[in-house]
Amino acid sequence: MIRTYKCRVKLSKPGHEALTKVFGMCATLYNACLESRIDCYKKTKKSRSYYDQCKELTEVRADAPEYAGISLQVFRGAVGRIDKAYKRFFKHGGFPRFKSRRRWRTIEINDQCWKMLKREGDKIVLKIKGLPQIEVKPSRELPPNSLLKSIRITRKALRTEVALSYDLPTPEKKPVTNPVGIDMGISKRMTMSDGNTVEKREINRKELIRRQRSVSRKVKGSNNWIKAVLLLAKEWQRVSDKERDYLHRLTAEIAKMYDFIAVEKLKTSNMLRNGRLARSISEQTWAKAVALLTEKAESAGGTVVAVNPRGTSQECSNCGATVKKSLSVRTHRCSCGYEADRDVNAALNILHRGLASITGGKLDIESRVVGRMREKQADVGPVRPRTVYVNLNT
Repeated sequence: MIRTYKCRVKLSKPGHEALTKVFGMCATLYNACLESRIDCYKKTKKSRSYYDQCKELTEVRADAPEYAGISLQVFRGAVGRIDKAYKRFFKHGGFPRFKSRRRWRTIEINDQCWKMLKREGDKIVLKIKGLPQIEVKPSRELPPNSLLKSIRITRKALRTEVALSYDLPTPEKKPVTNPVGIDMGISKRMTMSDGNTVEKREINRKELIRRQRSVSRKVKGSNNWIKAVLLLAKEWQRVSDKERDYLHRLTAEIAKMYDFIAVEKLKTSNMLRNGRLARSISEQTWAKAVALLTEKAESAGGTVVAVNPRGTSQECSNCGATVKKSLSVRTHRCSCGYEADRDVNAALNILHRGLASITGGKLDIESRVVGRMREKQADVGPVRPRTVYVNLNT
């Protein structure tokens, strides 16, 4: 399994300037590769491959000393990036565009990475030919260098980061003893089948609005406009960092609590067409939460299964009957006598479908789990949501 460790770095002012120069050279090479592919197709109706352009890169390095003085792997990352852009174009559409030197912020290295990350006493240093020496400051112990597969150096608004990707052994799967179904929502970000909930995310936009208005008042392209844009980018990164940290802590806690997790396979692109709910839906970042949850569960030996969410809110988790109700109705009541919160009922249905997918339709595990839940409900009454995780803004 591939796991990425994001680390802050220590870099001098001349080092930042040297890195900026290399970013510009990568952008120039990317644009040259794109232009070469366009011209080749116009003349021959054929495209160039990644290997063809790597051969051209060797010729460029022979004629240009500034490119020859920098590691070949750095520029191969730029050539690989245009190759990925073309593959996405043929699969999903959206023709690759030329890149501005000012907007190129990433260097990607996918070959011989283990040679570049070195330990010097108590320090971990990234040494790449032609690039400034970068001191890496990891927040936790890194795996052995022999497992290192790729390095990404990214400049963000607040700082420069290094992402180290390792190919780690996959742990053995745990037996299913404590499963849970999770229903994604807007009023509650997550609702568990056992009644636990996660509060919705609400972004404090006061400072963002102030920064955005400052940008709007400036003349586009002026020095003051560039400064205002940078301040706005820094504020957005603070919001993003806070959300990322919260999601990591939240998904790690859920992965520790449950060994089997069933989630919804949502198509948020379709849901975002609703103009009234688009912002609320996008703020909850369901896809990112599921991706992190899958990663944490896999590392802990758990299992995450995505199921079709169609009808989970309308179906009774007790008897399977369909109970039609509008979105404003928040309580599920069935003729069989079962009553529960709408989202808890949906989470139970998601759990049923997830367990059925791994048992091939044999619901022995499910019957035991649901039986325990029914006994619990008989003692304490209908399941109601209760929040157990702190709000992001607290």
